[in-house]
Amino acid sequence: MQSSIISKSLGYFTKLTAYSNGSYIKELNEFSARGHKNLKSYRRAQIGDIDIEVHAIAANNKVRHIKKDWGIFFTPQWVVDFMVNLIDERNLNTDSVKILEPACGICQFLMGIKKNKKHIFENALDKIGVEINEEVIEYIHEHGLAQNIRIIHYDYLLWNTDEHFDVIIGNPPYGIPSLSEHYKIRVDNETKKKYKETYETWYGKYNVYGAFIEKSIKLLKDNGQLIFIVPATFMILDEFRKLRNFLATHGKTEIVYMGNNVFKPEAKVATVILRFIKSKSEENKLILYDYNNANPKVIAKNTHWDGDIILFSTEFSRKVDHICSFKLGDIYEIKISPRTPEIKHNTSIIETGNLSNRKNLLPILNGRNLKIGKVIYKPLTGYWIEKEKRIYLRRFFDRPHIVVGLGFRGKGQVGAAYDYKAYPWMGDVYHLLRKHTLINTQFDLTEEEVVEYLNSKIIKKYVKDIFREITYHFNITQLKMLPLPTKEELKELLTHTERNN
Repeated sequence: MQSSIISKSLGYFTKLTAYSNGSYIKELNEFSARGHKNLKSYRRAQIGDIDIEVHAIAANNKVRHIKKDWGIFFTPQWVVDFMVNLIDERNLNTDSVKILEPACGICQFLMGIKKNKKHIFENALDKIGVEINEEVIEYIHEHGLAQNIRIIHYDYLLWNTDEHFDVIIGNPPYGIPSLSEHYKIRVDNETKKKYKETYETWYGKYNVYGAFIEKSIKLLKDNGQLIFIVPATFMILDEFRKLRNFLATHGKTEIVYMGNNVFKPEAKVATVILRFIKSKSEENKLILYDYNNANPKVIAKNTHWDGDIILFSTEFSRKVDHICSFKLGDIYEIKISPRTPEIKHNTSIIETGNLSNRKNLLPILNGRNLKIGKVIYKPLTGYWIEKEKRIYLRRFFDRPHIVVGLGFRGKGQVGAAYDYKAYPWMGDVYHLLRKHTLINTQFDLTEEEVVEYLNSKIIKKYVKDIFREITYHFNITQLKMLPLPTKEELKELLTHTERNN
């Protein structure tokens, strides 16, 4: 991302922040609450030609009852303007530009181009918005927002077209598609099956925004630009490893980290602006920026990125990495507990109501039994198993070992403990099992010392520094990356930490 493009965008950000933080938003909220009908006279009297914010609030209220089912989040106007001004015009033939806004809603980004880059909008050969929700489309037409814009009513992920585009820009929906109440986007099984068959990056519990990225890149012309605001989770989660590889092998990836305040109070999600250039000559290039209070700065550059997870770094995290000789994955195998469906369907499991005349039973523990540095050996799940049958669940359940919670405790605290009684577990708990390798002979921390280290301020700060607010839980890949010191290295770490506090 060129510095000139960043600088140009910052001018709009600075101007519009005053609206976002001051009386303008208050006026819009009051306007929405009063239900004004004469939008044009109101906006011209209050804010000149800037009107899309008014419509965003009104449309937001109109579809509030279905927003969760469709993964809808309207984009703050200052973000729209910032993203629009990331469009690099040097590779655009402004007389033949084709622009696409997927999941367009009320066409915030197309209207943002009209406001900030009017010459591109007016000279564009085609301007298309694709939207699945009929209520939103009705609103667009009712208020004349689609002037000179072609609106297509379709599921973008199943939309077939032979057209290719110079600029694709927008805010795709976020969420895992399913009919289950546990997931955000309501999608029937047949549609989800089509998604899985269509998208090569689909993996595990895939979030639909990943499929939006894949499809959009495929619809770009050579040297075309994709500019999306999306959750930052694709940077580190295992479910996105195919997507990261897809990005790395199709062009240049630039990421601006925006933090977790963009969509508050409606959602507390860490977001990034992804700017992608489709180009064979730019493959495997990655640049990571920190937004840094309207002064974006480069955090990392990689000209040989192969789709590995994308981490932040600080002076502290680099020091810890330099001191520690090992990674947790060098020393431990990491296993996950059986999930609830597996427990429910196991014939050896006994529920609390059927305990009469049963002996030698162990309660099955879960994340609620795991505290920082301590296991609470109390029956909280309602499931039991005979002691000698616990290995039917997992073979390692008969030996003491370290357990780590999938979710953070408190404010970003790792929750680790030593299960010295060797109880069976279920749910969101990882199990660290020492490997029997030559490298382990050089690692001299005891299990208890490893637990204390994992629960320490050192690791709490390290995790915060490299993962930021991207996720509130660990995956196995993240755990494997944690640095582990020897006894002597731990002394050095403690000395360094004390000196810098």
